Amino acid sequence: MATTMEDIIYDEMLDSLCAEEIMKKAAGAQCIYIFVEGESEEAIFQMLLEDCGLDFKTHGIVIANYNGIGNLRNSIRLLRKTLSHDRPIIMTYDDDRPGKREAQHIDDELITAFKIPQTPVVKYPDGSDGGSLEEAFPPELFIESSFKCDVILNSNENIKSDFSAIFDAKKPWFAQLASFVSSINMKAGSINKVRLAEHMAESCNPIPDTFKKLAELALKLREQHPVKSPNDVDLSFLNSR
Repeated sequence: MATTMEDIIYDEMLDSLCAEEIMKKAAGAQCIYIFVEGESEEAIFQMLLEDCGLDFKTHGIVIANYNGIGNLRNSIRLLRKTLSHDRPIIMTYDDDRPGKREAQHIDDELITAFKIPQTPVVKYPDGSDGGSLEEAFPPELFIESSFKCDVILNSNENIKSDFSAIFDAKKPWFAQLASFVSSINMKAGSINKVRLAEHMAESCNPIPDTFKKLAELALKLREQHPVKSPNDVDLSFLNSR
């Protein structure tokens, strides 16, 4: 049976689809990890970074939660003992006192430390400048998001107004919120930080610069370490035989 033009087009389309699927799987196998400090970051980073132009499947990006700044050094130590530690990693951390302290121990050419937020926003009691995830967003968005009913139970406009009146954008934001909640006989531990982060991420417009820079860094690292096709086999060793 003769080969028709339709057969050729179909075969080419099939080859293209197969090649695309192979490269997606290769991107996952050669992923760039973005390590994040906690559940709030894990919940929102992919959405924000994809809005900044990252395609997690095509670019091979994976979010990994190291579950608190106290686990940072152990996470790096364990990572160095795995086969995964042959490609770049972005290690994000809050730019607060614990974050600054732990970040100084990162000494690895494959690990890029990235502070959140990139530009200092608040001043801590020890006189240092910095911030955390909340401070990567606009202050008015933090206040608005904090008093959603699924963040603080039984919150209302009066409570939000009372907090707005005493809020100081130059002091750590979440600490102020926790203190305020305690002052009105509510449990600070009941604040749902993940939902707070999700509300901020869902409502921010434009995307904060910190996340734009993080997306740019991931793309830069992927350009420096492109995904290699499994079909690209180095046969140069044959020349030495």
